[in-house]
Amino acid sequence: MKPLYQVLRDLEFAANQGTLTPSFLDSYARRHGEKVLALYSLASRNGLPIAHEDGRNDHIAEQKEWHSTIDASAVERELDAHSASVMRSVRDAVDDGRPAALRKRGRNSFYPVRTAV
Repeated sequence: MKPLYQVLRDLEFAANQGTLTPSFLDSYARRHGEKVLALYSLASRNGLPIAHEDGRNDHIAEQKEWHSTIDASAVERELDAHSASVMRSVRDAVDDGRPAALRKRGRNSFYPVRTAV
């Protein structure tokens, strides 16, 4: 890492030459162990213009919106399987006059059934 005044001097020299570009900042940061964002902020704080490079951000301009397709038959199969399992559990439930919430078994039931030991 260089002292701040040397880094600023190098950036000013590159700006005066017209070579202060994002690629220059990347390579400068890599060579001297600096952080790229720190170089950008130092250049903007001191009013140094960063020259735009043609083609540098083409990947952003070419990004298209993400589209997806839904497999309707797979969704229908899953819904049918789920409804079949729900109907099976309803048929298997013992109708002893209690509401369904009270007949619910398991750890999350409102009134867990305690077995006599």
